[in-house]
Amino acid sequence: MILKFIKAGLIIIFLYGCGYTPIFSNSNNIDLNIKIINLEGDKEINNLISQKLSRYQKVNSEKNYNIKAVSKYQKDSLTKNKEGNTTNYRLSLEISFIATINSKSKRIVINEKFDMKKGNTVFEEESYEKFIKESMTNLIIQKLLQQL
Repeated sequence: MILKFIKAGLIIIFLYGCGYTPIFSNSNNIDLNIKIINLEGDKEINNLISQKLSRYQKVNSEKNYNIKAVSKYQKDSLTKNKEGNTTNYRLSLEISFIATINSKSKRIVINEKFDMKKGNTVFEEESYEKFIKESMTNLIIQKLLQQL
């Protein structure tokens, strides 16, 4: 028991002393000005995109990006039981961005997939699906920022 505490303490000391920092800890220090020109596709996803990218609207930035985005969301049946009722779903989200800076366009397509079990109730399933949509959108925004 004491040996476990000593090991945990040593790991914490080494991690603290090695300069470990989370990957996205400096995401607020990004010097970008992102202006959303057009959003097409799923309204809920587009609202999340505009909400997340609104953090990166800095007027005095040297890098000014104009973004157009097209989102495609699908919920497909993955497996069914003996009665033919769906037991698992595959949630797929694809967002195609066109980023323009200084009249140069760059197309970035990012996909995310997630396999989800059917919920016990409709409310439970819908709320879990909404949570997964938000998580996939956050991942896609982070990947977009890395590529910009």
